[in-house]
Amino acid sequence: MSEVIGYQNDLVKFNNDLFFKYLLSRDTAESKLLRKYIVKLVTNIDCKKMIVKNPEINQNTVLAKNIILDICAVDETGRVIDIEMQMAGSSNSESARFQFYGARLLVEQLDAGEKYNMLRPVYQIIFINDDDDCLIRDYAYRDSNGRMENGNLNYRYFIKMKHIEKILKEKEVKELNDLERLCYLFIKNEYTDIIKEKEEDIIGMVIKMYDKFRNNEPMWSIANQLALARIRTESFKDEYHNKGLEEGIEIGKKEMFIEMIKERYHQECNRWIEGLSEKQLKLINKYIFEEDEFEAFKERIDNSN
Repeated sequence: MSEVIGYQNDLVKFNNDLFFKYLLSRDTAESKLLRKYIVKLVTNIDCKKMIVKNPEINQNTVLAKNIILDICAVDETGRVIDIEMQMAGSSNSESARFQFYGARLLVEQLDAGEKYNMLRPVYQIIFINDDDDCLIRDYAYRDSNGRMENGNLNYRYFIKMKHIEKILKEKEVKELNDLERLCYLFIKNEYTDIIKEKEEDIIGMVIKMYDKFRNNEPMWSIANQLALARIRTESFKDEYHNKGLEEGIEIGKKEMFIEMIKERYHQECNRWIEGLSEKQLKLINKYIFEEDEFEAFKERIDNSN
């Protein structure tokens, strides 16, 4: 396995959205094995073959707005398996999006006039920057006694990656299983203590794909731009969101909110901001980090007066 110097100092971490898409959407041996292995680890489904339906990575589309760089695959039985990395953590907006996206993956399977019995199950695997009392939290339709609905079609699995910190308090790094080691890599961006010297080690395959990604100049450039955009967004969140309302209005004025919105949504909003009431301006700090789409954010502000 090749060694790339300075992994930890790179802006592009192992949990980078674009790298994650690249990692699991390629036609390489490593990418194929990783897709199959992750699905098996999380859902216990042993897919014999998986075809990625959305392998394309378009530079203009990726940089234009905050799109979801998921991996949508179909296995040999027609089951839809969608995998994504969500480093922004959980919010009401994200929770709604996960459910909407799962429903959409069901709806898109049928053309007009086709029978509902042709629908195949959808499995969503979401690596999320969050914690819980367990590493995997799974959801499906169940009744009040916990019995799953007959013929359930939507399964959702959250891998709460920050839970690795609690696991490390209970066992040594060398005792981590493969899924735990993967979460360790994504959260800590460090692999020295978790890599194993064998040909098909899951961490070794990720690093090999990272080397290929780093040597792909166009991809690496886009990933760096995405990483910088995330840093700027977090900087605004720390600088302005935590300042509180009164201080924000007193020192920042409307120009501060305009810059925040430009960074978050890439939208020109000067005229709209000028027309907002003091009450509406106060809500910007709250809603800007709850809504991923500008129109949803704007609608909440407009309807608050």
